[in-house]
Amino acid sequence: MKHTYIVLVLLVAACHQGCKEKEVPKTKVQKTEMVHEKVDTPETDKKPTKSRSALRPDEPVFLNQTYTDTLEFSDYEDDFDYWYLKGRKNGAKVSLIYNWDWRNNQDYNFRQGDLIAVQWKMDSIVNPGDEGVVDIEEVAITAKKIASGNKPIIFLSRKTIYDEGLKAEVSSMVINASFCENISNPEKAALGFVAYDIGNECEWGYDSKGERVLWCRIGSALDLGHQCSDRQLSFLRKWFAKDTVALKKLESCPTMPNTATIQTTFDEILIQNNEVEKTITVSYKVTGINTRESKSWHWSQIDVFEYNAENILLVDSKKSDVSEDEINMNPDAVENIDPQSFVLALKEHILNEWKKQDNFDSLKIMFANNVLNIKGNDGFTLSNYDFNEMVINGTDDPQVLYLTIGNEGGGAGGNVMVEENYRLTVLDATDFLIEKAKTKVLE
Repeated sequence: MKHTYIVLVLLVAACHQGCKEKEVPKTKVQKTEMVHEKVDTPETDKKPTKSRSALRPDEPVFLNQTYTDTLEFSDYEDDFDYWYLKGRKNGAKVSLIYNWDWRNNQDYNFRQGDLIAVQWKMDSIVNPGDEGVVDIEEVAITAKKIASGNKPIIFLSRKTIYDEGLKAEVSSMVINASFCENISNPEKAALGFVAYDIGNECEWGYDSKGERVLWCRIGSALDLGHQCSDRQLSFLRKWFAKDTVALKKLESCPTMPNTATIQTTFDEILIQNNEVEKTITVSYKVTGINTRESKSWHWSQIDVFEYNAENILLVDSKKSDVSEDEINMNPDAVENIDPQSFVLALKEHILNEWKKQDNFDSLKIMFANNVLNIKGNDGFTLSNYDFNEMVINGTDDPQVLYLTIGNEGGGAGGNVMVEENYRLTVLDATDFLIEKAKTKVLE
């Protein structure tokens, strides 16, 4: 599946998300007090209801008891019904629900890598999709920066999302929203220059005058307008006014929509600002593709800029060797089929086998989060298949795969785990032939 996401991302229009496009949900901002200096210690000793938290994996935590822990801040994620603060605790990823307006309150506008003290508690959260379902989650009460981060900041990364139009998962760019909220002009100039001639999910659209223009994710995120706009060019030419090499590059303006036959795109962008030495380092990875010749290529690059209050200069640039690959553009090829299609096909095959039983109509079937649960009419689980743990193995035949999955309960509800192996033959991108190969009981 190596090139599946590359082909899909470059050939179809992606979601227009970016720093300027995120709106603050209309939610009342919670008023809280700042955290105390005492960190990493609970404020009380006992509460009646125990729970578990990734923030404190080696000890029980108690419902509605207040704790304070130090995290390394990663980002805010506001794309769901609840807003999440993302970070790391002792290297492990953690997240907490929060309710403050970090865009308009600089006390909460953290940068990636900042050390923050977070006051939090385990609380009951109503499931937005089903008010009858209540989850227990970590909820941040307040947070305070205690040290600035000294690490490269991830400006751009990639995330797999489900595309309704394609009915498949694709890789889309994710831009660091919190970083963009307090980005400096030299940082904006460095990133704008790097992205000037490399594709970044650009789509044809229209400006406020109704003229056809090319909107690119990074340019929009940096508030530089559309590609080749007066706003973009005047900003970059002003900041690179003393860099003759950069000005030469800015004399012409390339347009590279995400439907182009030959194009490039970013896989990752990191930025680090050394405010003492007045240097900005931008490290990035790029993938190129030629759909006509079924070829792709990759390289990484590090650009170093020096800046002052008015100008910026590109002083060093190191580019890796370019590696090339052949890619299979056939949509029926195994590597171009979303693995989730195999999950759904096997799930249907398993259910069809259950339908052959006389008591099928009395069974309770539930499939959620890639887990298939089959219960008898007494509510006892007969089989539980976790497709998140399914293993896919290739064979000498490029269109034949073997799928291995565990069946907890073995079909009779016993205290047993059965390993089931299936042979899947790809007929085309949506049609598969599945046959059970072997079954064995695990100890």
